[in-house]
Amino acid sequence: MTHDKPLDKQKKAKAVKSPTRWISSSILWALLFTGLIAVWALTGDIKGGARLKQDTATQNNKQTQKEVPPFQVRTFVFTAQPYLAKLIIRGRTFSDTQVNVRAETAGTVIKLPVQKGDFVEKGTLLCQLEDGAREASALEAKALLAQAKADYEASKKLEQRGHTAGLKVLENKALYDRAMAAFERAQLDLKRTKITAPFTGYVEKTPAKVGSLVSVGEACATLVSLDPLHVVGAVREGDVQKIKSGDKGMARLITGELAEGFVRFISATAEPETRTFRIELEIPNPDGQLKSGITTDIEIPLPEQPAFLLPPSILTLNDAGKIGVRAVTPQQKVEFLPIQIISEQKQGIWVEALPEGTSIITVGQDFVKAGQKVKPVQDKNFKTPPGS
Repeated sequence: MTHDKPLDKQKKAKAVKSPTRWISSSILWALLFTGLIAVWALTGDIKGGARLKQDTATQNNKQTQKEVPPFQVRTFVFTAQPYLAKLIIRGRTFSDTQVNVRAETAGTVIKLPVQKGDFVEKGTLLCQLEDGAREASALEAKALLAQAKADYEASKKLEQRGHTAGLKVLENKALYDRAMAAFERAQLDLKRTKITAPFTGYVEKTPAKVGSLVSVGEACATLVSLDPLHVVGAVREGDVQKIKSGDKGMARLITGELAEGFVRFISATAEPETRTFRIELEIPNPDGQLKSGITTDIEIPLPEQPAFLLPPSILTLNDAGKIGVRAVTPQQKVEFLPIQIISEQKQGIWVEALPEGTSIITVGQDFVKAGQKVKPVQDKNFKTPPGS
């Protein structure tokens, strides 16, 4: 009996401790699962929510893009037409025949029968120098020539009769030739006292004055010929192959006169500084009405070519600064087409022809860019420039 009681007490103690241990373990496992669920909820929900928001935003953007309509532009199809281009060259008139008529002998000016601006024919007296002893020298030379000639003729007759030697004849012949040369020099020196016009033209200057002494080589007058007149200009290296000598041209003077002519000269080499070629147009000027040194435009017609006449308002620039137009392709996309300007006129700007049927943007060209899809609408209100 005494041995069984202690054993019962131990069993009861164990029975009391067992429920406590079971409850503590359950709580721990519950807390652990709760924590795992909370972590999963936080991480998974956040990532999933962010992804959901991102997908929603992307879908909304795509939907927005689909809903935005293409930009609307107005277009017009221009028709190419024959154009007679003109090469216009800025130049000036000039006379290539301008001469300082100089004295060929020294002497005092005793007469000036012309004045500045006078029109003179070839051979007209411009300056008269005093004769001095020149006329007497000419008379003396003439007398010596006559004597030498008589001696020479007499010696030839005597030689034929056998009364003189042939050596004497040769000596008289030399004296006669020398007298002839002296006479011609005296005559030429006397003739040079009268300074005449070497060609028909206008007296530009008269530096010599009556009573002044002029030396050999000193100018008596400046003579200018205005017929024909020339127009000189500079052609760009890109245009020099378009013209040739003999081509017809028109000179349009700043004073309003017009004159037809032909290309007389084209330089074979370009100016190093400007890379241009000198050109000369020759124009008739029989009455001398056209003056030298006047600013003039040279117009040379070029072969006919197809071209467009465009209003300046539809021209635009690309990102590189090149001038052109924007057009719409058959796929309704914008493309930039560079243009080559031929000439500018009041009616518009002539440009080299673009591909036939090109749909050029007339309104909205500055709000679109190449490659952009647009909605083209025919510009029914657009009016082509006169002459297109």
